[in-house]
Amino acid sequence: MIDLVEITYPRPRACVIALHGVHDRVTAERMERLLHEALALNDVVVVDVGGADFIDSSLVRNLLVADRRAREQEKVFRLQMGTAPIIRRVLELSGVVETLSLAYTRDEALASVNVEPSVKSRSRG
Repeated sequence: MIDLVEITYPRPRACVIALHGVHDRVTAERMERLLHEALALNDVVVVDVGGADFIDSSLVRNLLVADRRAREQEKVFRLQMGTAPIIRRVLELSGVVETLSLAYTRDEALASVNVEPSVKSRSRG
């Protein structure tokens, strides 16, 4: 089985979780634990949905919970958007696009990490 998650550490205390394939209720519990652990060990956590083929409300919930935890802990949580129309539509309909700090490239996601976590990055580049 191909792993649906790839974790990298591009710099100290920064973690990127790249999602691949389908993320639904089957993967929800694992993702919840992974996001919790990533926030406990890092100051910056980026979730990249660019490689995901499908996401459902269970992943959306996990993203929103992780964002809330990051703000409570004064950490940075960002969503790196992909271009898959179905993923973008789920995130738009669920309100995630208006709620989370967004980036459109990896460099943008990791840039300006000294900015207050509550500041939302919405520029497209």
